[in-house]
Amino acid sequence: MTDYLDLAKRIVENASVNGVQAEAFIIDEIETTIQLGNGDVEKLSQSGSKGVGVRVIDNGRVGYAYTSDFGDNAIEQTWKSAVELASIASPDDFRKLPQPAEIPAMDLEIWDPELQNVSTEQKIELMKAITQAAHAHDARLAMVPMAQYLDFITHVYLANSNGFAGSYSRTAAVSILMVVGRDGTSVSQAFAVKASNFFSDLDPEEIGREAAERVVSMLGGEAVPTQVCTVVLDPIVAGELLGAVSRALTAESHQKGRSFLINKLGQDIASDKVTLIDNGRLKRGLSSAPFDGEGVPTSITRLIDEGVFQNVVYDTYTASKDGVQSTGNAQRGSHREVPSLGISNLYLQPGTKSQQEIISEIDNGMFVTRIMQTGGIDPITGDCSMGAYGQWIENGKLTQPVSGVTIATTLQDLLKNISEVGSDLQVIPLFGSINTPTLRVDNVTVGGTQS
Repeated sequence: MTDYLDLAKRIVENASVNGVQAEAFIIDEIETTIQLGNGDVEKLSQSGSKGVGVRVIDNGRVGYAYTSDFGDNAIEQTWKSAVELASIASPDDFRKLPQPAEIPAMDLEIWDPELQNVSTEQKIELMKAITQAAHAHDARLAMVPMAQYLDFITHVYLANSNGFAGSYSRTAAVSILMVVGRDGTSVSQAFAVKASNFFSDLDPEEIGREAAERVVSMLGGEAVPTQVCTVVLDPIVAGELLGAVSRALTAESHQKGRSFLINKLGQDIASDKVTLIDNGRLKRGLSSAPFDGEGVPTSITRLIDEGVFQNVVYDTYTASKDGVQSTGNAQRGSHREVPSLGISNLYLQPGTKSQQEIISEIDNGMFVTRIMQTGGIDPITGDCSMGAYGQWIENGKLTQPVSGVTIATTLQDLLKNISEVGSDLQVIPLFGSINTPTLRVDNVTVGGTQS
């Protein structure tokens, strides 16, 4: 069996001549996809993806080449192509490989040794159990047009000419359920998603119940009069909005002037209820790893601390431009891609109140369980307008389904007007991984019918 870390080292040794910097990235991944439609298996596939990418930096000039052929000739041609491409590229003095740093010894709990032993039949049975749980919860659940299971078994190997060499393995299992509810002539649609590094964490009763509760809660929805009020965002909706915020929290977006938070470092930009962290070392984090896509140790970066904008995330290139240290946020999804800057595990520090307690304190408002980005969310300007579905809140109780409305605010106001953060932290596999609870946001415009 090939020692891929040793192979990465040999590629680097061959490519790094005459002062040239070289890096070899190898990924070996198996992906399983199972899709059920109305209880029947519609798609079943298992694919292996294996490849090597070679990056060469010659006095700021970058060349990149990749291959999925691990034969000696193909490997040699790949690193030679990277060297040749670097020789004709435009120079950028900030392009360089990171210096090696000690990787903290810590079990991140991102490897499920049992996943590779879970049979295809067990995975199909899980999705059937989730579907059955959804139907059993409420007779108004008319159909489950799509139940999808995905898992990934990934091995990563990285070496560079500055002396770094390391590897790690990670697993992930994901369940997605799309459901349709019907009550008379009223029809609604919803979904539920659960993800974990560990297969055993996927609870079919919990996933099925959540999907059913979501879809039946929207049956019979009608628009409400246009007004400014409080909204409560369930964790999935909150995760979608924070995903947009995260794109304004990278050094690249600030260096290019493409963030609504330009020149706001050190200022109050959010409610003091908001502490937002990027944690590349979060235990059981879907995007956790001991080192990033360039070999820099991952870290915990406090982005917003009790409302104060403290930091952005960096990779080696953006850190070099700002004269700071990388936060270990170079992401790498494939051997076909050079590293790119991005969020790892975005983590909103939870509060102490349950979702029900938050709702019980609201006299008049909307509980939002689904959004559609009809107007869009712009992380550059902060503009934010979406179609919304959910339930109306009166005197602390959910009273009637709501649909056909828009909610409009700005990301600036959204952050400032978060008045409660729930205790029900949920992992949302978006933009890397987003960990967020229920949010209460005041002073949001709900656009519906004319009063």
